[in-house]
Amino acid sequence: MKRSTFKSIFIIAICSAFFAACSTVPKDIPMELSPQELIQKGQAEFESGHYQASLAYYNAVTERYANEPAVYIEASYEIGHLYLRQKKYDKAEVVLQEILDIYANAQPGTLPGAYRKLAQVSMDKINETKK
Repeated sequence: MKRSTFKSIFIIAICSAFFAACSTVPKDIPMELSPQELIQKGQAEFESGHYQASLAYYNAVTERYANEPAVYIEASYEIGHLYLRQKKYDKAEVVLQEILDIYANAQPGTLPGAYRKLAQVSMDKINETKK
C-alpha cells in the first residue's frame, strides 16, 4: 500500500471517529421524560465519557424545571460536577456559586441539604486548585 493511501485512510478514520463522538449528543430530548429520567440519562452519558450529551440532558432539566428549585439544584450540581471533572474551573465555579446563592436565599429546610454541602466541597476544591 502506498504511503499516501495509508495516510488518507488514517485521516478518514480519525475524522469518522470524531464525527461519531459528536453524534452522541441528543438532538431532540423527549418532553415526556421526568426530571429523574433526564438526570439518570445525563449520569449514564457522563459515566460513558460523553460529556456533551450529559450536559445536554442536565441543561434540559434546568430549562424545563427552572421553577422547581430542588430539581433545578440537583441538575445544576451535576453540571458543576461535570465542569469540575473536565477541569473547567471557571465554569464550575459559576454554577456552584449559583447553587450556594440559592441556598443562602432559601427558607431553611425547603431544599435538599446535600447539594449545599456538595457544592461547598466542590468550591473548596476549586479554591485549592487556584492557589
